[in-house]
Amino acid sequence: MAENDSSRTPQTASRARNRFDMGLTLTTTRQGRKTLLKDSTYDTPTRSTSDVAELLKLGAAVEADDKENSSEETGAHAAAGQDIYGFQRRVVRKRGASSLRGRSTRGRRGGTVKASRGRPSKDAENEDDDDDEEEEPLVPTNNGSSSDEADGADSAYAEHLDFAQTGPTYERYFQGLHTTRAPKTSDNTLSKLPTQSLSETHAILKSVPLKHKHELQLLESLHRRQFRQWYFELSNKFNLVFYGYGSKRRLINMFASQCSDAPVVIINGYFPALNLKQTLEKIASEALELSATGSVADIAALIHGYFESKSRAIDHMYVVVHNIDGLCLRKHQAALSVLASSPRIHFLASVDHIEAPLIWDTSSITKFNWIWHDLTTFEPYTVETSYENLSTETKKIGPRGVLHVLASLTENAKGVFRVLAEFQIAESIMDTKQSAEMPYNSYFTMCRDQFLVSSETTFRSQLTEFRDHKVIQSRHTPDGTEFVFIPLPSSTLETILESM
Repeated sequence: MAENDSSRTPQTASRARNRFDMGLTLTTTRQGRKTLLKDSTYDTPTRSTSDVAELLKLGAAVEADDKENSSEETGAHAAAGQDIYGFQRRVVRKRGASSLRGRSTRGRRGGTVKASRGRPSKDAENEDDDDDEEEEPLVPTNNGSSSDEADGADSAYAEHLDFAQTGPTYERYFQGLHTTRAPKTSDNTLSKLPTQSLSETHAILKSVPLKHKHELQLLESLHRRQFRQWYFELSNKFNLVFYGYGSKRRLINMFASQCSDAPVVIINGYFPALNLKQTLEKIASEALELSATGSVADIAALIHGYFESKSRAIDHMYVVVHNIDGLCLRKHQAALSVLASSPRIHFLASVDHIEAPLIWDTSSITKFNWIWHDLTTFEPYTVETSYENLSTETKKIGPRGVLHVLASLTENAKGVFRVLAEFQIAESIMDTKQSAEMPYNSYFTMCRDQFLVSSETTFRSQLTEFRDHKVIQSRHTPDGTEFVFIPLPSSTLETILESM
């Protein structure tokens, strides 16, 4: 045995233990656990009982020695794998197997390693490829070679379980996005908020303190230095338009008050119920003493002709239009340009909409003959927004709200509204003491005669649409008669009809 131990060569490529005893060669491989008895001279199996017993003892000793060496190498490599890759040995159960604990893995060169996550030993790399029993590995070896499909599936499955338990936090975030948890919603709605009246809104706005007072005073003084320049440009047959952030109403009125050589007409284009036709009629009758009738364009042409004539009583006139881009003036830019084209009508206007220049075509721009001035004041739009419904109460609807509702309806629905609006305007002119209300049956008959509705059911559906938006209201008399009406004054209804 000593002689056989001394003849052992670990550096041999086949890593086989060759032991010579009684003319026999014993070859034991670690991988196959096989013993091969061969006669060195006659190449025939041994038949002696004593030889067989001696060989069994020798095989048991070699196997015990191999097990001891294998366990030492496996433990060393497993510890190295834990230090390098951070792997931990886990009991992984897979489908169709009770457990993967204790399973063997075989590398490319046939070395057997117990179930561990480390690198295979050098002995395993140099073993013979003659192996009848092949087993699937738990993890792929780290020697740069590829395993079969079954080995790769087991490795991916084990790594997936490790990642699911020890994965980073940011991966868990993306995994949480695909969970089936119910979304968190709140039952708080805007209807639960307390209502705020218009007077309360104005009181809150007035209580806001003014910031940068000294800087605003300096800015105003710089603008006031331009008054002479503005007057010089007006006297040279140019018209002025002012833009910039902040209300420009107070500063323009201050300049207009210094123009005392001619009458000054101020038109508030921000007023939601402005009627330009009535405004021009008052200018013609009160300032120029003319009897004006017809449309807006006809009255504008009449005023322009007055200042072109030599028999005029007034030589020139100043017209100030605050917010010429207002909602009620956008469709009357052609009539206003006719007034501005007269060299004896000095036009001053202000704009606040960012797309205000788009309301003028080439012909209108030529007639207006603008000179643009930056009039940034940073003043609040207190007067301009005083006509807006800033409260949270929805009991009434303004002209702007009516136009928004009409813009989303069909032409027949707009015709139904027009019938009632024209009736109220006509009744208000004839009798201003009584409220203009129209009986339901008469209203339905007029709409049917104009082919706006075909049946009472259709007419009822149209009224329901207006009632939901509080555009049309109704009341019942003690005898059961139903009357319908629009809760707006006749002047506002005329403005709405013109905007339609």
